[in-house]
Amino acid sequence: MEADVFDPRALREALGAFPTAVTVITASDPADRPVGFTANSFTSVSLDPPLLLVCLAKTARDYSAMTAAEHFAINILSETQKDVSIKFARPLEDRFAAVDWARGPNGCPIFAWFECSMHDVIEAGDHAMMVGRVTAFESSGLNGLGYARGGYFAPSVAARANSSAAGGEIGAVAVLERHGALLGDENLSLPSYSAGGGDPAKTLASQLERLGLSVHDWFSLLDL
Repeated sequence: MEADVFDPRALREALGAFPTAVTVITASDPADRPVGFTANSFTSVSLDPPLLLVCLAKTARDYSAMTAAEHFAINILSETQKDVSIKFARPLEDRFAAVDWARGPNGCPIFAWFECSMHDVIEAGDHAMMVGRVTAFESSGLNGLGYARGGYFAPSVAARANSSAAGGEIGAVAVLERHGALLGDENLSLPSYSAGGGDPAKTLASQLERLGLSVHDWFSLLDL
């Protein structure tokens, strides 16, 4: 089947099944004003030399400023920065009000960053591939924000879910209240335990009943 007969929406949905990281690409325009956009088309290309790649639609508002910049930055969003991704994906006038940012060594707006010099700009269909050579970087140490099938996910939460589904270890903690006060020892230690795979709510309820505590149908479990 030739590419020009593909249904664009079906193709987008098929490609969207691949989980990716979420980034915000930033640079400065000719007037030294910060510009940026959300992108998940990001990959590491090479370690020697250190090269990164991101794709930018030719219809993007800041396409000219981005592709003409001598330097740009790739900011890897953490699992707590979904709001930042959404704001940089929308046509807002002041996207940078959403984050605490600074200037990198080469002047790029940064907040969780790899700063790059422009290595190459390669036109590819309705996008351009911006290849950058890393000149400086800093790691936040936080888990990255993920994106797949049109929705965000936190890799650490997904890993816990997969571990439980595969029969991994489950940790549970109960917060108990009686007569308006928390139930626990003088150090405010809460009832907790580890168990194998299974339904966490049912397993915790069973454990509490063994301790002589009555668990009513209002019992609920929070994923902390």
